[in-house]
Amino acid sequence: MRVTIEHREVASGVLGNHKDSYVDCTVNFSEEESAIIKARDLYREGFIVRTSTPIPTKTQFFSTNIIRTIGYFMAIGGVFRGIYEGLAHAPTNSIGGPMFFLGVGLFIWGWFRTRKEDKRFESSEQEITVKQLLNKPSFTVHAWNPAAAKGIENDIRENLVSLKNLIKDSAQIQAKQTFEL
Repeated sequence: MRVTIEHREVASGVLGNHKDSYVDCTVNFSEEESAIIKARDLYREGFIVRTSTPIPTKTQFFSTNIIRTIGYFMAIGGVFRGIYEGLAHAPTNSIGGPMFFLGVGLFIWGWFRTRKEDKRFESSEQEITVKQLLNKPSFTVHAWNPAAAKGIENDIRENLVSLKNLIKDSAQIQAKQTFEL
C-alpha cells in the first residue's frame, strides 16, 4: 500500500481573508493487496473521517436565499411579461421568455446550493471504503486549521494501518486447530 498525504490551504470567504486547511490523501494498493481484497471480498471494509467540506457561512446562506428569491420573481415576472407581450402583439425581440428561463435557472441553482448546504449539516463525517479507494484512490478531509490537519493526518495514518493489517491478515485462512483450555 502506497499512501501520499498532502496538506494544503485555500483562501475562502467573500474577500478571501479566511483560510481553510485540507488534507489530501491518495492510497494505491499493490497487486498482491488488490488480489487479497478481491479474493476475500473486502470491498465494504473501510473507515470514517471528517467531511471534505467546511460548514457554510452566514454569507453563503444569505446569498443562496437571495439567488432563489431573485429567480422566483424573475420567473414569475417573465410569465407576466410574456403574457403582456402576447396580448399586446409586441415585436419579436421580447424579454419575457429569456427572463422566465433565467429566473428558473437561478431558482434551480439556488435549490442545489441549499441542498448542498443542508447535506453538509446532515453529516460531519465521510465513510471511505476499499471499493471507493480502488475506484478513485484519492480523498480529501477538511480541517479548521493546520494544527487540526496534523491531527487528522494521524487519524488517517492509524486507520490505514488498521486497513493494511486487515488485508494482510485476510491473506490466508487459518487451518483447523485443536487445543485444550
